[in-house]
Amino acid sequence: MTWIPRGNDIVLTLQGGLGNQLFEWAFAHALAAEGRTVVFDRVRLRGERPYALGGLIRPDEFLARPTGLILALATRRKMLTDTSTLRFVPQVHSGFDRTVRERLSGRSYLQGYFQSPRYFDAVADDVRVRVSAHLAGMLTPSGADLAEELRRDPTSVAVHVRRGDYLTNPDATAKHGVLDQKYYDEALALTDELGHSRRIWFSDDPEWVAAHLARPGDTVCPPEATTDDGGQIALMSACAARITANSSFSWWGGWLGEPSTPQHPVIAPRSWFADQHSDASDLIPEGWLRL
Repeated sequence: MTWIPRGNDIVLTLQGGLGNQLFEWAFAHALAAEGRTVVFDRVRLRGERPYALGGLIRPDEFLARPTGLILALATRRKMLTDTSTLRFVPQVHSGFDRTVRERLSGRSYLQGYFQSPRYFDAVADDVRVRVSAHLAGMLTPSGADLAEELRRDPTSVAVHVRRGDYLTNPDATAKHGVLDQKYYDEALALTDELGHSRRIWFSDDPEWVAAHLARPGDTVCPPEATTDDGGQIALMSACAARITANSSFSWWGGWLGEPSTPQHPVIAPRSWFADQHSDASDLIPEGWLRL
């Protein structure tokens, strides 16, 4: 039997890749801590963006797929609104949309990326513990050993380069853009001055990084260290300093590790979005260094 939300339940739509799904789950975790019952709709996860949260969500917390398909169709046809029995609550703008919680009354169908730690401030410590454990499970034994080495090495610095769909998908290119070499040169010059000499590179295009950005003596994340992409986030977060790309995947590598300090900074690009409409002011934590 398909499950129909009752009472004060919230249906939250999962969408995007691993980084986005983690933001969505973290917001749901905060809502659950406030006493709301959240179920997850994953009908939009397919192809190159499959479900990636594993045991963070229990099987009984998923909306039945037929119901999810019906809700997706109803949304597309504008049959769900802010006055319907199941209230449609979309994120209105990027970053922290303070109106979302105000609009969550009764049964709600919640949709957005929720890319800001402000959505889950109250449960941030628990989110960090749970997500770190989930991602550590994507490390092989050799990857777990490497993570421990990096944690103990005050000279380690993670460098993340996002290419992939930022180059091949016109919509992603227009929204995000690809960071240029100048950003990485400036970030590496700074971390070099601070003594972060053990550089390890992470990317969805490791061959290109090895050929164009990595320097002699650098390490490109070995494929045998991880069983899934999230293992790279676990390794990034283990480093003493982190140079992020303009992606949610990269953001978690910066946020999950030790807090940014002047000697061990988390560095993020000043221009997170290439378009003129998206806002990253609520995304980058205070204390991160912007270049």
